[in-house]
Amino acid sequence: MKYYSINDLKVFKDFRDNIRWDVTPKIFIQPTYAKKEDGSNVKVDINGYMLYVDMVSSKPTVVIMKNGPSMSLTVGYIEAVPESLLNDALNCCASEECITGMYPLTDALKAWLKKEIGS
Repeated sequence: MKYYSINDLKVFKDFRDNIRWDVTPKIFIQPTYAKKEDGSNVKVDINGYMLYVDMVSSKPTVVIMKNGPSMSLTVGYIEAVPESLLNDALNCCASEECITGMYPLTDALKAWLKKEIGS
């Protein structure tokens, strides 16, 4: 799997324009369709790039996953993210947002990534 620097990611317009800051591991794992208040089903759109923290080689790492209409694919990792921000993301274990070792980005980590990537 490839590690990307912040500078690598800044030049990928498709990546920058399609980061789904709203898609968390919990949303990713949920069913593709959700019930609306009127009882009808609506398709949940998660297409784009989802970022989350996972343990890679025993170290917390930001993972880049590309979600499409029919499949998802891990495309790489982001290097040189401050360790304190990564460790803070691991503290969500009591939260409903942590799903099977996939940790959502904290607000501080999101803010740092947005600032660095220019998104």
